[in-house]
Amino acid sequence: MKVITPALLLLGMLGASIAGARPAVLVIVARDLGYADIGVHGGREVRTPNIDALAGAGVRCTSGYVTAPYCSPSRAGFLTGRYQTRFGHEFNPHVGDEAVLGLPLGERTIADRLKAAGYGTALIGKWHQGFDAAHHPQSRGFDEFFGFLVGGHNYLLHAKAAPKFGSAHSHDLIYRGREVQKLEGHATDLFTDEAIRFMRRDAAKPWFLYLAYNAVHTPLEIAERWRDRVPAAVTDPARRGYLALLLGLDEAIGRVTAHLRASGQEKDTLVFFLSDNGGSGRKGFFAYNTGVNTPLRGDKGQMLEGGIRVPFFVSWPGRLPAGATFDHPISALDILPTALAAAGQLRPQGLEGADLLPHLNGSRKEAPHAAIFWRFGPQRAVRRGNWKLVDWRDFEAKTNSGWQLFDLSRDIGETDDLAAKHPDVVAAMAAEWAQWNANNRAPLWSGTPNEDPAGQRASASPPAKTKKR
Repeated sequence: MKVITPALLLLGMLGASIAGARPAVLVIVARDLGYADIGVHGGREVRTPNIDALAGAGVRCTSGYVTAPYCSPSRAGFLTGRYQTRFGHEFNPHVGDEAVLGLPLGERTIADRLKAAGYGTALIGKWHQGFDAAHHPQSRGFDEFFGFLVGGHNYLLHAKAAPKFGSAHSHDLIYRGREVQKLEGHATDLFTDEAIRFMRRDAAKPWFLYLAYNAVHTPLEIAERWRDRVPAAVTDPARRGYLALLLGLDEAIGRVTAHLRASGQEKDTLVFFLSDNGGSGRKGFFAYNTGVNTPLRGDKGQMLEGGIRVPFFVSWPGRLPAGATFDHPISALDILPTALAAAGQLRPQGLEGADLLPHLNGSRKEAPHAAIFWRFGPQRAVRRGNWKLVDWRDFEAKTNSGWQLFDLSRDIGETDDLAAKHPDVVAAMAAEWAQWNANNRAPLWSGTPNEDPAGQRASASPPAKTKKR
């Protein structure tokens, strides 16, 4: 992991001032996107030219990981640059004390840090990091917020319709700031319109935009113009709905990138694109959307590669190579330190991600991480080099696998367990995971049975009698 010394920082800041303004930073996050459903990863049922072009404009990270196989903890890791298990945000916030339920107030977000560096900041789309005023995005570093607070949301919005649940936490409310909006249209379109509006802001001040689409998560509500673009050969209604949402997401990415080109901002914008977790292809799962993760095994909710390895691209024209691939493991934890380095800021203490820029531009040849770790309820994993040690949850059997060892360089599908052949590797990596885990804390709230069959939670935050969201 690169440590920026004051001398190196000064040289970097001088270089940035000579080269021009600090870059804008755009983080685009999709939901439950199947690893194999986009063209650049082999998807062929529908074309995704704009997502593929974004991958081609920069570096495609073939071993890009998120820090959890579920959306809220995954986002908590990216937003803070720290493993979310360090501060108890292990599961989606379903029930509990509203004052505790969400990204702990002592944690600083990427928006906090870039705002302090002089950036205008905005979140458009999904939040899912808390529901009360103190946890609201505009209390967590974002100047502007347009989106929804909860975990899931409807796509088709009707301005004349009353909220279905009459609750501030319902799945059909969109907020501008802290005020509910009456809107007509499809959420993917509305979020894209709002993103382009924000990117047209005063160019004298750099901006940071977290564009958090709810596509391609359920419900499978689609705009009519996408319906006929799904090939007739696809007959499963759920798969047709998913692919239509994917077409809408691709169209949205195309509008965003076209705006960056047309406005002259493309070369001055550092762009990250990733999914919050793996595709949800497990039938019977509440968020089942037919996502395909081939050749990865497993999907959303599991520590197998299909749950945590995601499409992950980084683009900065002129600063990072176009059309390149990067095969070393990287993490969503790396987004925050990379953005701060691009902005010429000192690396704060406590971050656990790496500055990817020297690795992606080729000036540093070693891997950004010696090892990457995970914990999600009873599931646990560590990747070191090509070795992955994992204890994953079989939801159908309702059991855990116990430690299994895979060589991902030759077995990306995690089918050949080598634990019995390499007990020394298992022992060493298990000890390394235990050492890492010693610095984690108990969850602040309980998970669902899929997340946490034992119902673990910290005694400091007993669940209140609130309904699930």
